[in-house]
Amino acid sequence: MRRLALSFVMVLAVMFAVSGCNGTEQAGPKVAVVDAGKVFQESAPGKAGVAHLEKASAAAQEEFKAMQAATEKDKSQESMMKMQRSLGEIQQRMNAEQQMVIGKLNDAFRKVLDDYRTAKKLDVILASEQAMSFADSADITKDIIAAMDKVTVNYEEEKAAEPEKVEAPAASEEKPAEAAAAPADGKKE
Repeated sequence: MRRLALSFVMVLAVMFAVSGCNGTEQAGPKVAVVDAGKVFQESAPGKAGVAHLEKASAAAQEEFKAMQAATEKDKSQESMMKMQRSLGEIQQRMNAEQQMVIGKLNDAFRKVLDDYRTAKKLDVILASEQAMSFADSADITKDIIAAMDKVTVNYEEEKAAEPEKVEAPAASEEKPAEAAAAPADGKKE
């Protein structure tokens, strides 16, 4: 009888230990996956970035067509070299625009991912392309697209801060100060 009671106590102890491990402790890290390509293609900031690049590309193509027409009229070696230099400059500008769009989009994407991971108490968010296998419930792509749609990414910022635009208001501010000083001098006389 004593053996039976001891066996029963041992079985209960094992059951409590097993249920304690499964019920209160986390089995492993909480992981989710996201399809970054889909987020960039379908989110509002991604679409705005593509539109910005298309607009810049159209302007560059128009500039190139104008250079090409001018070069056709003047087929000198100097004209050809000038067109090649200009084409290189256009390509550099387009590369810079593309890098700017990608950088801003990536910054917004990473912030959204960090905020989502923190809010959902996840340990890791992986690119779905890097995961060998995952359940549909682990895919958070739709949630991230919805979160990205709430983010505004301004792709025109750097153009708005051109030095000429900054200098113009400074010159106009001096004129009102001079005008205000003139009447004060007039009253003192």
